[in-house]
Amino acid sequence: MHLDAHYVGDQDTSFPANPEVESRCVNDAFTFWKLPKPWRLELEQLIEESEKRATYYLYEQYLDSRSRRPDWMLSCYYGVKNFIPAAVRHRLNSFAIRSRRQLTFPKWPCEDTLLRLWGKWLSAFLYRLDVKDGWHIGFWPDDNRSCVVLTHDVESTYGMDRMERMADLEERHGFRSAWNLALDQYPIDWSRVERLRARGFEFGAHGLRHDGKLFRSNGHFSALAPRVRTLATEHQLRGFRAPSTLRRLEWIPELGFDFDSSFSDTDIFEPQPGGTCSIFPFFVGDVVELPYTLPQDHTLIHLLRQEPLPVWLRKLKWIESMGGMILTLTHPDYSGDGTPLADYEQLLQRLAALPHSWRALPSEVAAWWRRRAALDLYVHAGKPMITGPDTTGASARLLSTEPLVH
Repeated sequence: MHLDAHYVGDQDTSFPANPEVESRCVNDAFTFWKLPKPWRLELEQLIEESEKRATYYLYEQYLDSRSRRPDWMLSCYYGVKNFIPAAVRHRLNSFAIRSRRQLTFPKWPCEDTLLRLWGKWLSAFLYRLDVKDGWHIGFWPDDNRSCVVLTHDVESTYGMDRMERMADLEERHGFRSAWNLALDQYPIDWSRVERLRARGFEFGAHGLRHDGKLFRSNGHFSALAPRVRTLATEHQLRGFRAPSTLRRLEWIPELGFDFDSSFSDTDIFEPQPGGTCSIFPFFVGDVVELPYTLPQDHTLIHLLRQEPLPVWLRKLKWIESMGGMILTLTHPDYSGDGTPLADYEQLLQRLAALPHSWRALPSEVAAWWRRRAALDLYVHAGKPMITGPDTTGASARLLSTEPLVH
């Protein structure tokens, strides 16, 4: 199959223009690699084409427009969801997932089309410039080769009661994580939130409720988004993940968060299946998107009825080999005790053993990706020099040392 066989043309997804960020919040191959700035003029045509084609995958434009928004039939499910016992609901969802026609693209659990395209575009750049190798600004700060981010969605008070148990485990292995809270679904113990914040953990918004309403229609969004923004401001929540990852990409920037994590790199088992094909951050308007890249615990345990650890280990090994971002999505409601918690600890052990891997909170990754986008690289007498508003942690690396090049 041709490398870019799924690309069938351009579709436009527009965002409100913001002159302050418009020039750097882009997803073209030149900006992805952060190559020497003097190269840009000669590569302009290739750069423009790379942005169109990258957007096709990052913004899920390989799906028809109806599939890029929540299915209206989900409203029927959410109307009766609370009357179905959880165990029965999981069995019904598992049967529904196994029965429906599965997407053949993106592949699950590892999809590499866009990764190969980043490498293909780089080769085209070097060929145009008639150079064999060159410098770029490394993907991760302090010369790290990959990145690990731990996130959780808290579905209930049952999950809240298990947060500290999971946090203790993470702390023991040298990690801090982010917890996304459904802001109107259950009573939130804000004193517990503040205790965990004091220990270095962070919190984000998981919408209001798991009722499928936020992104259902323009009317629902207009009515509910102001409350999401108000509660997020009141409780200093800078990140967002849509409940059940039901999403409308073009509305994400309107929520006003610094970063979002409502998309996966590939997840064909969600109520709204798809994926960005990316194991790196990217921009949605002026919002940094952090796709979750390890399969969800809920998907593996309840929908596919699989042991999660083997799938997690296979995927993390692949992402690490590509120098990407390993971003987990687990739930204290499902993985907060018993065998699932033991599996999660084994995952933490393997993540802690990764060499040259940056352990970061989502807010730190988003801040870095913005900072990196604002930097420029120059090469004088064969020596690289990085300039920009804040060069902290930035390092120049030879392209030939990057896994994506090989």
